[in-house]
Amino acid sequence: MIPFYRKLLISAALTLLPLTGVQAQSTDASSLWAQCEADELARDIMPVTPNLPPVDDLPIQAEADRAESSPSQSILEGNVSLTRGDQRLRADRISLDRTANRAAAENGFTYSDPKQALRGQQAEVDLNAETGWFQDADYYLPQRNAQGSAKEAQVDRTKQQSRLKNASYSTCARGKEMWKLRADEINLNEAEGRGVAHNIVLEFKDTPVFYFPYLSFPITDARQSGFLFPRQGYGSQTGFDLTVPYYWNIAPDQDMTIAPRLMTERGVLLGMEYRYLSPNQRGQIGVEYIPDDRRYEGARGSFNLADRAAPLPNFYTDLHYEYVSDDNYIKDLSNNLEFLTPNYLERHLDARYYGEGWQALARVQGFQILNTALFTLTGNPYERLPQLLFSGAWPSGSGGLSYQLYGELVNFQQSDAVTGVRLDLWPTVGWTLEQPWGYLKPEAGFRYTSDQLENTAPGANNTPSRSMPVLSLDSGLIFDRPLQADWLGLTAGTQTLEPRLFYLYVPYRNQNDLPIFDSSVMDRDIDWLFRKNRFTGADRMGDANQLTTALTSRLIDGPSGRERLRASVGQIQYFEDRRVNLSPIEPPQTADNSGLIAQGLVNLSSRWSMQGGVQMEPNRGSIQRSAFDLRYYVDSRQLVNVSYLLDRDPQGLSSQGDQIHSVDVSLAWPLATQWRVMARWNQAINISRNLETLAGLEYEDCCWAVRAVARQYRDSPLEVDAQTGFYLELELKGLSRLGSSLENQLQSSILGYRPIRY
Repeated sequence: MIPFYRKLLISAALTLLPLTGVQAQSTDASSLWAQCEADELARDIMPVTPNLPPVDDLPIQAEADRAESSPSQSILEGNVSLTRGDQRLRADRISLDRTANRAAAENGFTYSDPKQALRGQQAEVDLNAETGWFQDADYYLPQRNAQGSAKEAQVDRTKQQSRLKNASYSTCARGKEMWKLRADEINLNEAEGRGVAHNIVLEFKDTPVFYFPYLSFPITDARQSGFLFPRQGYGSQTGFDLTVPYYWNIAPDQDMTIAPRLMTERGVLLGMEYRYLSPNQRGQIGVEYIPDDRRYEGARGSFNLADRAAPLPNFYTDLHYEYVSDDNYIKDLSNNLEFLTPNYLERHLDARYYGEGWQALARVQGFQILNTALFTLTGNPYERLPQLLFSGAWPSGSGGLSYQLYGELVNFQQSDAVTGVRLDLWPTVGWTLEQPWGYLKPEAGFRYTSDQLENTAPGANNTPSRSMPVLSLDSGLIFDRPLQADWLGLTAGTQTLEPRLFYLYVPYRNQNDLPIFDSSVMDRDIDWLFRKNRFTGADRMGDANQLTTALTSRLIDGPSGRERLRASVGQIQYFEDRRVNLSPIEPPQTADNSGLIAQGLVNLSSRWSMQGGVQMEPNRGSIQRSAFDLRYYVDSRQLVNVSYLLDRDPQGLSSQGDQIHSVDVSLAWPLATQWRVMARWNQAINISRNLETLAGLEYEDCCWAVRAVARQYRDSPLEVDAQTGFYLELELKGLSRLGSSLENQLQSSILGYRPIRY
């Protein structure tokens, strides 16, 4: 928290997930405070002087309208300025003890150095010891845009210590404080980077709202152990909810946050997050445990581990493990709104090596399924124990030939299902002729796949295999011309016309003996027209004797080279029926063509953009799939998103219940300089069911912000009953946030949303 309760990151390379308590803020003055109203003491801050000699070697410089001086004392009057190094004292009258170099000012003074400025009634400054005593002082801290007052202030620059009595603190403009801290005593130790405050009261519009008898807090960018700002809240499922995080700075490359959480309706939960960082490794470990959740009637907990490392040159590892004790744990107890409704948790360990033109991957992967209804049709995903992948591409050598090799060996495991080891090899050789006017790319490959199966049905083939050639010819022409008219505001640019032909031949092979481990029907778009397999994974290789014809046109802005428009249309013409399907009971596909597929993107201006696509049904004129997106974006304060999707047969399914027909509208719009409204409406039209309705209002200025959001939502279109939620967040900039963390929720609901930063 800034400056009293800031939690600092172990490194910019590590991203800390939000704490269960109030979240910390950044102290980057250039971004957070750049547009704040300048404090009246800001002009008195002394500039930083690099390589400043010791104070004993620095002269005392004095300016005044009048002066009386003796060997032991000087009296300076009228616009007095007394300077030594980077510390300065100004007043109408200053008396200087010349033997001890002690200065005193009464009836008004201003003292400043690069880190602070003080103004008050009475001051005594020891220019040798670099200490000062100030009475009835106002102060300003430029690094945190903080200001306040103190009945008495003592400063020791040599020890880097300060003491404030009867003090206040705020990052709001002086005299316009929306919030303020008051404390009987504040002790600041910059050498240790710690501060201690006693009897603190947080005021909002001069009204006390929180009291803390004692707080220890960091005051510099150095990470320091101490309690973070507590979080209080209330929920119908949790009751009164209080979290008091403690930050432990273990070492320069390690830290830990311990967060006990009291919920009156559930019990006490203990959370812990440990992080570490080294030149070649970084990671974090998180644990939560509640021994007796009274609503759940039992113990619950979670564990997560993330680790990335580069132990050797070109060799990288990635470990990720997530676990929760039950399917509803995250929904019931997590404070991170971004992950309220996961369907599954993934665990994997990857080891990847990059060579010259090739790479290899070794992986083990598993899942914890939280939403079993999602996998009722497909079955739970298979675990890969392990998976070995190799891919390589070698550029053209003699004769202009290029070579590629893809290989995979994976052991699929799942309870109560066919398991086994699958080997997939796919070498290819190609030749390329590429000119400014077009290209020609013939390619020949051979794909071999075999399985070693277990738990098969009686009499089934335990060692099925499949092999086939894969032949393709890709070709295209590129025509261009200068723009002849003013299109989309372009007066100088280029229009292209790019016809393309792609022929693919893959002979039919009976693949019904091969189980479906990880294959599915590939989603269709303009790129799908040029893929060599209509299925994902290696369990199915689609037979093909087909020709794709496509046409693309672009408008390119001449001065910037930016693509302002791209429109593509294409279709596959089939010369044979497609007999390979995911299930052996599915009939062959007999359509003569794929149906037209069209896609377009238009950048209407710097603020308006539009993209969309249409897919026609094979051999018919009706629409099978259409999508449309319109976006207006000025900045994160002012944006509108409109999306429409119709998919009559998603993922190759034909049941009407699987149809997708939805509209999604979201916006963030300023009502005034500091006011902004946020909203979203996401409706499943085919089942007349609202997926999410969100309405929010936000006020934000330099030193504080408040956000209120009401939300009605369903975790899945299959849910009949909608859930409702109301979230309120108060952000005191330079101190903390109180209430729900809404950034993740708003960013996931409204494309382009960002908090306003003054």
